[in-house]
Amino acid sequence: MIAARMHRIGDRLTIDRVEIPSVTSQDVLVKVRASGICHSDLNYRGGIAPVGRLPITLGHEIAGIVEKKGKKVSELFEGDRVLVHYIISCKRCRYCKTGLENYCSEYQMIGKDVDGGFAEYVRVPANSIVKLPKTIPFEQAAIMGCAVATAYHALRRGRVRRRDVVMIIGVGGLGMHAVQLASKIFKAGLVIAVDLVDWKLKMSKSFGSSEVVNVSNQNLTDVVAKITDGKFADVVLDFVGHKSTIDNGITCLGKGGRMVLVGIGAKSMKVSPYSIIIGREIEIVGVDDHLKTELLELVRLVRSGGLDLSRSVTHRVGLEDVNHGFEILESGREHVVRVVTVNEHA
Repeated sequence: MIAARMHRIGDRLTIDRVEIPSVTSQDVLVKVRASGICHSDLNYRGGIAPVGRLPITLGHEIAGIVEKKGKKVSELFEGDRVLVHYIISCKRCRYCKTGLENYCSEYQMIGKDVDGGFAEYVRVPANSIVKLPKTIPFEQAAIMGCAVATAYHALRRGRVRRRDVVMIIGVGGLGMHAVQLASKIFKAGLVIAVDLVDWKLKMSKSFGSSEVVNVSNQNLTDVVAKITDGKFADVVLDFVGHKSTIDNGITCLGKGGRMVLVGIGAKSMKVSPYSIIIGREIEIVGVDDHLKTELLELVRLVRSGGLDLSRSVTHRVGLEDVNHGFEILESGREHVVRVVTVNEHA
């Protein structure tokens, strides 16, 4: 089969011919129909976040069809349409037993620690499979596996409540979905989108943001103070991960607010415990991945029409053109929400 593999940090992916993976008794082989290109893939390629081994096939947003199943797999069948939950968990540790597989003691990630979806086929533990209704297109399903699910998990971790003031910093692939989820599903009272790019902010309005702030020409603290009558935000979600965006986010939190960190940054941050955290009783909350139960909820929301992903995939490339997809995402020249590799003939 064909697979797009990373052989060395910083290099373009190589289109290789490799063996189709074999399956164990508890695995399924998925014929990949769509695999999203995430900003995390840029971080893996750039060495900002480490991968499990080299060479490796990247790609963790995956949807496709069950091609083959192991002997002990009883709830899935060949031909089933599926969405991949990219976490491989042991199912035995105390975290897995309480439904927190993202804390698993033996955690591995498909497309980071083991081979992923930038390939014609991928091997997946049956426990990491979510069945997909026919009404959800593969390319939309693929991005649900991270761009939508991680945003959903971040809002849940931030304990967003009805009528909360929610500020979302960075309205790219994850942030744009956080806007829609915050406004439509969590029923936030006010959703403030923050970015440097006007077209993203304009698009965020159509996804559900109430107010937008372009920090290239506006003072964020002053604008948020005015919008909220000096009360500031109940929850701030940072999808960028730069020291400056985190600092600005914390400044815009009201008393008792939650600062939710999602974006992966290369630099450390410093926070004064007394003047920043204790004196205002704010919380700093980390977000790492999402849960299979959340994917199941998202499938229900998309199937029912409560969540609309019809405008989320803005660019499509073939598997052999995956490097071009990386360039589209990285360049910032095109209006990108999500880039997906597609295999129409799978």
